[in-house]
Amino acid sequence: MKRGDIVEFKVGGRTSGILSRILKFFERDWDRWGWHLGIAYEKSYDGWYIMEATGEGTQTHYYPTWYLEKYTRSYKWFDRVPNKKKMAKFREGYVGKKYDVAVYFWTALQYIIRHYFNRRIPRLLDDRFTCWELVGDFCEYMGKPIQSKYDCPILTDILKELKNG
Repeated sequence: MKRGDIVEFKVGGRTSGILSRILKFFERDWDRWGWHLGIAYEKSYDGWYIMEATGEGTQTHYYPTWYLEKYTRSYKWFDRVPNKKKMAKFREGYVGKKYDVAVYFWTALQYIIRHYFNRRIPRLLDDRFTCWELVGDFCEYMGKPIQSKYDCPILTDILKELKNG
Protein backbone atom coordinates (compact mmCIF):
# COMPACT_ATOMS: atom_id res chain seq x y z
CA MET A 1 0.00 0.00 0.00
CA LYS A 2 1.19 3.52 -0.79
CA ARG A 3 -0.03 6.98 0.14
CA GLY A 4 -3.08 7.85 -1.96
CA ASP A 5 -4.11 4.26 -2.68
CA ILE A 6 -7.81 3.52 -2.48
CA VAL A 7 -8.66 0.96 0.20
CA GLU A 8 -11.64 -1.42 -0.07
CA PHE A 9 -12.88 -2.82 3.26
CA LYS A 10 -14.52 -6.24 3.50
CA VAL A 11 -18.29 -6.33 4.02
CA GLY A 12 -19.08 -6.41 7.71
CA GLY A 13 -22.27 -5.95 9.64
CA ARG A 14 -25.94 -6.54 9.05
CA THR A 15 -26.77 -3.33 7.17
CA SER A 16 -23.92 -3.58 4.65
CA GLY A 17 -24.66 -7.29 4.20
CA ILE A 18 -28.31 -6.64 3.34
CA LEU A 19 -27.53 -3.68 1.10
CA SER A 20 -24.78 -5.58 -0.72
CA ARG A 21 -27.21 -8.43 -1.46
CA ILE A 22 -29.60 -5.93 -3.02
CA LEU A 23 -26.77 -4.38 -5.05
CA LYS A 24 -25.73 -7.86 -6.23
CA PHE A 25 -29.17 -8.25 -7.78
CA PHE A 26 -28.20 -5.55 -10.29
CA GLU A 27 -24.47 -6.29 -10.47
CA ARG A 28 -24.20 -10.00 -11.23
CA ASP A 29 -20.40 -9.88 -11.74
CA TRP A 30 -19.67 -8.15 -8.43
CA ASP A 31 -18.01 -10.44 -5.87
CA ARG A 32 -19.67 -8.71 -2.84
CA TRP A 33 -16.34 -8.81 -1.01
CA GLY A 34 -16.13 -5.13 -0.12
CA TRP A 35 -18.55 -2.43 0.86
CA HIS A 36 -16.61 0.48 2.31
CA LEU A 37 -13.84 2.62 0.76
CA GLY A 38 -11.10 4.78 2.23
CA ILE A 39 -7.90 6.58 1.25
CA ALA A 40 -4.43 5.52 2.44
CA TYR A 41 -3.39 8.77 4.05
CA GLU A 42 -0.22 8.16 6.05
CA LYS A 43 1.90 5.14 6.91
CA SER A 44 2.94 4.53 10.49
CA TYR A 45 5.37 2.04 11.99
CA ASP A 46 2.92 -0.87 12.08
CA GLY A 47 -0.12 0.29 10.13
CA TRP A 48 -1.80 3.08 8.20
CA TYR A 49 -3.98 6.11 8.84
CA ILE A 50 -6.95 5.82 6.49
CA MET A 51 -9.17 8.77 5.62
CA GLU A 52 -12.76 7.62 5.43
CA ALA A 53 -16.37 8.69 5.75
CA THR A 54 -18.28 6.65 8.33
CA GLY A 55 -21.41 7.13 10.40
CA GLU A 56 -19.26 9.28 12.69
CA GLY A 57 -18.44 11.62 9.80
CA THR A 58 -15.31 12.10 7.71
CA GLN A 59 -12.23 11.30 9.77
CA THR A 60 -8.82 9.68 9.66
CA HIS A 61 -8.58 6.38 11.54
CA TYR A 62 -5.60 4.19 12.34
CA TYR A 63 -5.57 0.52 11.27
CA PRO A 64 -2.80 -1.95 12.15
CA THR A 65 -1.09 -3.84 9.34
CA TRP A 66 -2.54 -7.22 10.41
CA TYR A 67 -6.08 -5.81 10.11
CA LEU A 68 -5.43 -4.27 6.70
CA GLU A 69 -3.94 -7.51 5.38
CA LYS A 70 -6.95 -9.53 6.52
CA TYR A 71 -9.86 -7.17 5.86
CA THR A 72 -8.89 -4.84 3.03
CA ARG A 73 -7.75 -4.68 -0.57
CA SER A 74 -5.84 -1.69 -1.86
CA TYR A 75 -5.80 -0.25 -5.37
CA LYS A 76 -3.25 1.98 -7.00
CA TRP A 77 -5.23 4.59 -8.92
CA PHE A 78 -2.63 7.28 -9.46
CA ASP A 79 0.45 6.98 -11.69
CA ARG A 80 2.56 8.68 -9.01
CA VAL A 81 2.15 8.88 -5.25
CA PRO A 82 0.05 12.00 -4.55
CA ASN A 83 1.75 15.04 -3.10
CA LYS A 84 1.62 14.99 0.71
CA LYS A 85 0.82 18.73 1.01
CA LYS A 86 -2.00 18.49 -1.52
CA MET A 87 -3.42 15.50 0.35
CA ALA A 88 -3.24 17.45 3.62
CA LYS A 89 -5.12 20.34 2.04
CA PHE A 90 -7.83 17.94 0.80
CA ARG A 91 -8.08 16.38 4.26
CA GLU A 92 -8.48 19.79 5.93
CA GLY A 93 -11.46 20.53 3.70
CA TYR A 94 -13.24 17.25 4.42
CA VAL A 95 -12.49 16.08 7.97
CA GLY A 96 -15.49 16.72 10.17
CA LYS A 97 -18.07 16.61 7.37
CA LYS A 98 -21.20 14.69 8.30
CA TYR A 99 -22.08 11.28 6.87
CA ASP A 100 -24.67 11.13 4.08
CA VAL A 101 -27.22 8.47 4.97
CA ALA A 102 -29.57 9.62 2.18
CA VAL A 103 -27.15 8.34 -0.46
CA TYR A 104 -28.47 4.80 0.07
CA PHE A 105 -31.87 5.94 -1.19
CA TRP A 106 -30.24 7.68 -4.17
CA THR A 107 -28.12 4.61 -4.92
CA ALA A 108 -31.19 2.38 -5.00
CA LEU A 109 -33.03 4.87 -7.20
CA GLN A 110 -29.98 5.17 -9.46
CA TYR A 111 -29.90 1.41 -10.04
CA ILE A 112 -33.61 1.22 -10.81
CA ILE A 113 -33.43 4.11 -13.27
CA ARG A 114 -30.17 2.92 -14.82
CA HIS A 115 -31.26 -0.69 -15.33
CA TYR A 116 -34.88 -0.18 -16.30
CA PHE A 117 -34.76 3.17 -18.12
CA ASN A 118 -31.09 3.30 -19.27
CA ARG A 119 -30.55 6.70 -17.65
CA ARG A 120 -28.39 8.06 -14.82
CA ILE A 121 -29.34 10.47 -12.09
CA PRO A 122 -26.96 13.24 -11.05
CA ARG A 123 -25.11 13.37 -7.79
CA LEU A 124 -26.68 15.80 -5.41
CA LEU A 125 -24.05 18.29 -4.35
CA ASP A 126 -24.24 18.80 -0.63
CA ASP A 127 -22.09 19.02 2.47
CA ARG A 128 -22.47 15.41 3.64
CA PHE A 129 -20.35 12.51 2.41
CA THR A 130 -20.25 8.76 2.08
CA CYS A 131 -17.04 6.86 1.59
CA TRP A 132 -17.84 6.57 -2.13
CA GLU A 133 -18.33 10.31 -2.51
CA LEU A 134 -15.16 11.01 -0.53
CA VAL A 135 -13.08 8.75 -2.78
CA GLY A 136 -14.65 10.29 -5.89
CA ASP A 137 -13.88 13.81 -4.70
CA PHE A 138 -10.35 12.82 -3.70
CA CYS A 139 -9.57 11.38 -7.12
CA GLU A 140 -11.02 14.48 -8.79
CA TYR A 141 -8.99 16.77 -6.51
CA MET A 142 -5.79 14.84 -7.22
CA GLY A 143 -6.28 15.23 -10.97
CA LYS A 144 -7.45 11.75 -12.00
CA PRO A 145 -11.23 11.49 -11.70
CA ILE A 146 -12.59 8.02 -11.10
CA GLN A 147 -16.07 8.94 -12.34
CA SER A 148 -17.96 12.00 -13.44
CA LYS A 149 -18.49 14.28 -10.48
CA TYR A 150 -22.08 14.67 -11.65
CA ASP A 151 -22.94 10.93 -11.46
CA CYS A 152 -24.46 9.50 -8.33
CA PRO A 153 -21.57 7.52 -6.79
CA ILE A 154 -21.97 3.75 -6.74
CA LEU A 155 -19.48 1.36 -5.18
CA THR A 156 -19.53 -1.12 -8.04
CA ASP A 157 -18.78 1.58 -10.64
CA ILE A 158 -15.80 2.77 -8.62
CA LEU A 159 -14.50 -0.77 -8.06
CA LYS A 160 -14.73 -1.53 -11.80
CA GLU A 161 -12.61 1.54 -12.53
CA LEU A 162 -10.07 0.65 -9.83
CA LYS A 163 -9.72 -2.92 -11.10
CA ASN A 164 -9.39 -1.80 -14.73
CA GLY A 165 -7.33 1.31 -14.12
